[in-house]
Amino acid sequence: MKQSNRPQQLHNLPSSSEINWGKYKTKYYLHFDEPVKIEYVKDKIQNKDWVVKYPFLPSIHFKMTFKRYVTISKDKSLPIHQQKVKKIKEREIYYAAHKDRFIYKYYGDCLNNAYNKYAIDNGIDDVALAYRNNKPGKNNVDFAFEVFDFILNQKQAIIISLDFTKYFDYINHKILKQNIKTVLGVNDLSKDWYKVFKNLTQFTYVHKTDIDAFLEKKYGEKKLKRLLQQRKLKKIMLPSEFRVFKKKHLYKNKKPYGIPQGSGMSAVCSNVHLIHFDQEIKGWALNHKAIYRRYCDDLILVIPVDNVSQELLANIKDDVIQRILSYQPLGLEIQEEKTEIRIYRNDTIFDENMHKNKLDYLGFVFDGQTIRLREKSLFKYYSRAYRKAKTSRKISYVTN
Repeated sequence: MKQSNRPQQLHNLPSSSEINWGKYKTKYYLHFDEPVKIEYVKDKIQNKDWVVKYPFLPSIHFKMTFKRYVTISKDKSLPIHQQKVKKIKEREIYYAAHKDRFIYKYYGDCLNNAYNKYAIDNGIDDVALAYRNNKPGKNNVDFAFEVFDFILNQKQAIIISLDFTKYFDYINHKILKQNIKTVLGVNDLSKDWYKVFKNLTQFTYVHKTDIDAFLEKKYGEKKLKRLLQQRKLKKIMLPSEFRVFKKKHLYKNKKPYGIPQGSGMSAVCSNVHLIHFDQEIKGWALNHKAIYRRYCDDLILVIPVDNVSQELLANIKDDVIQRILSYQPLGLEIQEEKTEIRIYRNDTIFDENMHKNKLDYLGFVFDGQTIRLREKSLFKYYSRAYRKAKTSRKISYVTN
């Protein structure tokens, strides 16, 4: 019997036919394989037998460092605007090889579509805001305004805003796997899904510093710089060189938790991992006529109250915190320094000690009457604008 050349269907989910292939752009970063256009691998990544046999390459790891300022106060009875301390925040980034990136993105898109249906069916579609593909035209401005508008329509409210420490680094593999099965509506992952899941959780990687050292030794600093600028270096090394290189420089995540931040599938997994958490907190919010929203590892609750008292504030705060702490097996650890407890009363935002304060949410600052862009957000905007202008100028020199 003659075999069909058509790609085998990934799974029987309707989401596999709802992929926006226009977003599968070729990227020209240096990795262990050469850049490839989606047209050349589109059929393959939809073929589950091909995916099962595909040899994933190691990701490249580096640390992204951020400088941020945290406002602290030694005396809890005083307003918190006392001292700003500079803190260094490090984020572990892993970026996949070119074909690997397309596989992760495709499976991530399919999972995202399945998650959308699950979220709608279970009443949490309005909760998770980050990494969604079913909210076209909406961004942080819309999400922040929704929360601020809800606050402004209350006479008084208690606001709890917090985030989780190194969320991606502590995602529990066992729970994530079960939640993926729940979202996909299957009892067991098929071989192709398990292959992708295994490589996402038990990922191998090499440090970018080791790659840089290898390339400088092979080509020399000046030649390497010229090759990179002219894009004549298509991939990091030959297969024969890689077999030697990996004996000394290959690492693997052997922990039962953590997924690489930077892969095309990690983003949706961050939402899938919290499906039951979101359902419980959303249920709690509904019982209190409150609003609950979560942007990845950053969540906010606005609870309307008739009259704020220290006893009521303590009870609600403890109830919420204890519910969150009960999910510690998921890897949820509250970042205390970024936890904000606020009170809204008389068109003013107060802290726990009833000192005038502000609410910081999704890049905006709200004082109870006025919404302003956060200084950090403005700095990011201008930095990106300057980088774009600089890049455009370079391109104009080359093309004119």
